[in-house]
Amino acid sequence: MFAALSDPTRLKLLRYVLREEHCVSRCTEHVGLSQGAVSKQLAALADSGLVVRRRVSRRIYYRVAEPDVLERMLADAESFLPLRSE
Repeated sequence: MFAALSDPTRLKLLRYVLREEHCVSRCTEHVGLSQGAVSKQLAALADSGLVVRRRVSRRIYYRVAEPDVLERMLADAESFLPLRSE
């Protein structure tokens, strides 16, 4: 889990899906990376148990598994590894 929190892109994605579920294409627009790169980062977050996936037809939606717990963890992680420009 801590390895998942050590990457600025994953932190930005976690903040984005913290309170609202988003599909990969929306996440891609938000972070400005390729769909493949974003999918890889979201898969790492899902494998760590930080986010959960929900498939609707051909789209996969992501949301944070435990928002209240993660919000506190993100605040701590971001104090050590600040996000680059939003």
